[in-house]
Amino acid sequence: MDDSFIVTAYCIISDTLSQLGHQTHSLAKVGDAEVLTVAVVAAKFFGNHQERALCVMVKAGYIRSLSVSRYNRRVHALTAWLEGVLSILGQLFTHQQVFVIDSIPLPVCKR
Repeated sequence: MDDSFIVTAYCIISDTLSQLGHQTHSLAKVGDAEVLTVAVVAAKFFGNHQERALCVMVKAGYIRSLSVSRYNRRVHALTAWLEGVLSILGQLFTHQQVFVIDSIPLPVCKR
């Protein structure tokens, strides 16, 4: 597994979901962006074996503990979002260089 791929994919998925107005349920302990990131990592590194990817990512500390059955329910509920996110990630990673510009400037202290 590639750490930079996982972190980049999570950041892009999280930002995309927030920009499109998606909100994770308030009682969920694991966010929807994390669930979709596991699905993307399973497709990239584990031959689309979802359970193995989930177990490895939980053991490696990428996400908090989530049961396999709960993960499956969450992924099936997010299938429409997964299709859109995969197309965005595919477009971004095929160009080999991606530049993300932060739209929120930080205040600068003057002395």
